[in-house]
Parts: sequence; structure tokens; C-alpha cells
Amino acid sequence: MRDRYNEELKDLNASLVEMGKLCKEAILKDVDALADAKPGDLEEIKEVSDAIVKKQEDIEGQCYRLILMEQPVASDLRNISAVSKVIVDMQRIGINALDIAEIVPYVADSPLKNQVPILMMADAASYMVSKSVEAFVEKSTDIAESVIKYDDTVDDLFNEVKTSVIEAIRNNKKKDAASGVDIMMIAKYFERMGDHAENIAHMAKYLYDNR
Repeated sequence: MRDRYNEELKDLNASLVEMGKLCKEAILKDVDALADAKPGDLEEIKEVSDAIVKKQEDIEGQCYRLILMEQPVASDLRNISAVSKVIVDMQRIGINALDIAEIVPYVADSPLKNQVPILMMADAASYMVSKSVEAFVEKSTDIAESVIKYDDTVDDLFNEVKTSVIEAIRNNKKKDAASGVDIMMIAKYFERMGDHAENIAHMAKYLYDNR
């Protein structure tokens, strides 16, 4: 009985890893769209976002089955409950990726896009998402701590984008105003992705610290 339960827990972790990969794929598709916007980008990212939602539903089903059928002990129940919270953050990362994809066409031809570290923000958010899921699945508080600290990097990049956009708008007045606002929104969504990844890392640290 316990062997089967342990196998189901492994399956749950594997599903989390798959969902994390989908989140990373969504971010990478945003990067591709930012670098070279083309027809179909939005639809591709919507498909990945929908797949993230579907994976969230599948994982919720796994959690319910484990609770109802296996009657987990307190520590395992705490882990399963944490998974149900982690996948909400991951699903919101997918929504943020779709939000970005909807804005990309409005900045496709803006020279300002290449004057701010927006792609660096995307790389940083992607890194945080991958490592936060790894921290949770591998029960590593060290990795969790590194993700939490790395959020400062995303925040610093966001501030750099904000400063650069304000300066560009001030210098060019109305010319860069519209695209500047859109670029700020994209940067804000990447920052939110980092925040969601940080939430996952905090959950891992809370669960596995001092074990």
C-alpha cells in the first residue's frame, strides 16, 4: 500500500516538473515573439497557456485522489496542500505569458524595445521559474534560498527598464510614449512571474527547512 502511495507521490512531482517546463516554454515563446514578432505567435502562446491550465487541473485531480484514497499522514498532507498552492502560482505565470503575447504586436517596431533590458528580464524570470520548481520537487532549501535572493535581480532589471523608458519618453516626448507604456507593462508581467516563482521557493523553504 505504501509503495503504491510513494509511486503516486513521484507521479505528482513528475507532473509538477512538466508544468514547470510548460511555464518555461511560454516564457521562451514570449522571448521569440519579442525578438521577431510574426503572425501566429499569440495563438502558439495561448496553446501553451491552455496546456498549463489543463496540467493544473490534472494535478488537482491527483491531489484529490491522494487525499481521498490514501489518507496521507500529516506531513504528506501538508506537502499535497502545498502542491495545490504552487500550481496556482504556475498557472498565473502562464496567464502572464499570454498577457505579454497580447502586447507584443504593439511594440514590434519600436526601437525602444532594444534599448531596455526586457529580454534579460525574460531570462531571469525563466531561470527563477525553473529553479523554484526544482527546489520544491528536490526539497532543496538551498536552491529555494537562491531563487528568493535572485528576485532582487528581476526587481533591479525592472527598475532599469522603468528608468530607461522614462528617459526615452522625456527625450523624444510623444514619439515613444505609447510603446514605452506597453514595454513597461511587459516588464511588469515578467516581474510578476518572478514574484510567483519566489512564492514557490518560499513554499519549498517553509516545507523543508530544518528537516
